[in-house]
Amino acid sequence: PAAADELSKQATDPTASLMAFNLTNDFRTSFHGLDDTGYEFRFQPVIPFEAWGASNILRIVVPFQASGPGNNGLKNVSIFDLLVFPQSWGRFGVGPVMSLAESAGTAPSKFTIGPAIGAVVPMSSRLNLGLFNQNLFGDGVALSQLQPIVAYQLGDGWALSAGDLQFIYDWEAGQWVNLPIGAQIGKVLAVLGQPMRLSLNPQWNLRDIEGAVETKIVFTATILAPTGG
Repeated sequence: PAAADELSKQATDPTASLMAFNLTNDFRTSFHGLDDTGYEFRFQPVIPFEAWGASNILRIVVPFQASGPGNNGLKNVSIFDLLVFPQSWGRFGVGPVMSLAESAGTAPSKFTIGPAIGAVVPMSSRLNLGLFNQNLFGDGVALSQLQPIVAYQLGDGWALSAGDLQFIYDWEAGQWVNLPIGAQIGKVLAVLGQPMRLSLNPQWNLRDIEGAVETKIVFTATILAPTGG
């Protein structure tokens, strides 16, 4: 139980140096202004390593849309490398983020890049609070994403958190394009001896833009690979 609680704490902290392989199933149950549903699968490896005298966390998101509005197939692939610096109050991270747009998409720029910055503060042995910000800029593209980090450890490997809530502001359009609310419940357990985390995260997007996802349920199976360091 103590090992499961520690893995759960790390798995809900984006600044923790825990190798993980996320298999994310995104069931889009409704869209604003459209009578449609959709499904997207995302492979999201998290690879910690040491470089430039600091701990680094490499994250890659590879999404594949199987059904729903627009083009099915490989979607925008994003990559970021976060350099993490321990502080007396918690952890601080900064680094570059980039996105490669799908070739069939309508994005004015196929390549965007910008800074990512985040911080996590342990409020108690059970509660972590923080904020993670990503910014992408390119030809005709200027986006900022804010992800609140709220994670409370319930014990026995269980955790209640905000999940992957991405508040997105489009600087070109001068408006918020994604305003989600939701909560994630997850548990760390051993599957055939392998540590894994299973989580469920329903989300509602309050921003009514035609074609945007309105409601979805995200189920994630995460293979955890602690290094023991």
